[in-house]
Amino acid sequence: MAANIITLRLCKGTKDSEDFDVEKMVAMESEVIKNCIQDTHHGMEPLKLCLPSGHTKPVKVLEKVLEYCEYHAHAKSNSISEEDVKMWDTDFAKNIVAADRNLGSVCHIPKAADFLQIIGLCNLLSKTIANFIKDIF
Repeated sequence: MAANIITLRLCKGTKDSEDFDVEKMVAMESEVIKNCIQDTHHGMEPLKLCLPSGHTKPVKVLEKVLEYCEYHAHAKSNSISEEDVKMWDTDFAKNIVAADRNLGSVCHIPKAADFLQIIGLCNLLSKTIANFIKDIF
């Protein structure tokens, strides 16, 4: 495995798991993963990642979390303007809410972001969901 790639092993059940090969700089957008990498993980084996219970579609949740992390990691390294990042964030959040209008599973993404300590994603989706609910009432 290349030095800049890390394998995240998503634990979906007692024996069920799925691996995600992710650029190290993308994975390190999560403070939890960053600390694991810096403290104990040497990249030889997959880093186990068990999202909090209650996630109905943990693979889809992690895919969305990683999509956010990938954009933000590359935005930093490519000096993308803050305005462009905000526009991307707005579209990203709106697309998540639009894909799940009843908010049944979309609430799991900020929960995962909180668990993984990805503060920007947690705040973004919490505000978007709150605004969506406010607009209903």
